[in-house]
Amino acid sequence: MEDSRMKLQTSLPAVSFDYAGLVAWAQGMTSKYQGLVVTEDQVAEIRVCMSDLNKAKISVDNSRKETVKKLSAPLKEFEGQIKKVTAIFDATYRSLSEQVQHFVEQERENKRGVVQNAISEELDKRKGEVQPFAIPIQDKWLLKSTTLKSIREAVQGIIDQRIESLRLQQQADQARAERASAIEQAVKAANAEYQLELSVAQFMTQWHTSLSTPLDDVCKDITGAAQRALARQAERKESARPSTAGLLSNKWVAPQTSAATAVTTAPAAEAGPDKTMSIIITYSPAKEGEVRLALAKLRGLCTTFSARARQ
Repeated sequence: MEDSRMKLQTSLPAVSFDYAGLVAWAQGMTSKYQGLVVTEDQVAEIRVCMSDLNKAKISVDNSRKETVKKLSAPLKEFEGQIKKVTAIFDATYRSLSEQVQHFVEQERENKRGVVQNAISEELDKRKGEVQPFAIPIQDKWLLKSTTLKSIREAVQGIIDQRIESLRLQQQADQARAERASAIEQAVKAANAEYQLELSVAQFMTQWHTSLSTPLDDVCKDITGAAQRALARQAERKESARPSTAGLLSNKWVAPQTSAATAVTTAPAAEAGPDKTMSIIITYSPAKEGEVRLALAKLRGLCTTFSARARQ
C-alpha cells in the first residue's frame, strides 16, 4: 500500500512500435529457409545467410534492451531515493536496539546467577545419591518467559537421569566383575579336577567376558579346553613310551574327551528304564563358575536335563 505522505504519482510506461510489420519482416527473411535441405555445395552460401539472420535478431534484441533501460531508469532512481529514506529509520532503530539489548543481556546475566543457584540447591538436595556434577545452563532457561519452577523441574530430571545412568553403570561393572570371578572359579575347578594348569587369562576374551554370552557356554568352553589338554597329555605320554613288539598288539588308547566323559568310571548300572531325580542346591555366588561347570558335566550324563535358577 502506498504511504499518503509520499504523495506518490505514477504512470505506466507505454511503448509503441510496428509489431505487425516487424513480424512480417522477420517471417519474410526466414520463410525461404523453411524446409530447406542444405547440400554440401551450399554450405558457404548458407553460412552467409545464417550470419545475416543472426545480425537481424541481435538488432531487434538490442532495441528491446535499450527501451527497457530507458523505461527502468526512473524506477531505479525511485528505488535509490526510497532506500536513503529507509536508512534514516534503520540508523535510529539500531541505536535504540543496542541500548535495549544491553538491558536484555543484563537481565539474562542476572537470571543466570539465579539459575546457577537453583542448580546448586537441587544438587545439594541429592548429594546423598550422586556426587555434584556440571549441569550446563540452557539458553531457554535465561528467557524472561521461563519460570524458575520449570527450570528446577528440568534440573531435577537431569539429576534423575544421571543417577539412573550411574546405577546402570554400577550394575554392569558388578556383572562384569562377577563374570570374571565365575570364569576364574570355573578354571580353578577344571584345573583341580583334571590336574591341569589352564591359564585364567586365556578365557578373559571379549567373547567369554561379554554379558551377552551365556555363562553355560563359557563353562562348556573351559571344560572342552581341559579335555583337549588331557588328550594332548595322553598323546605325549603315548609317544614317550618305549616301542616293543609286545606292546604293539595292546596299544594304549587315549580316553574319550567328550563332555559326557567322567574322570572316574562309575560302576556299571543294571539295564532298565531311565530314572528321574530332582535336585535342589544352594550355593555361594563366589562358586558360580564351579557350579556351572558341574552342571555342564551332569548334563552330558543325562538323557534329559533341566535346571532353573531361583532369584
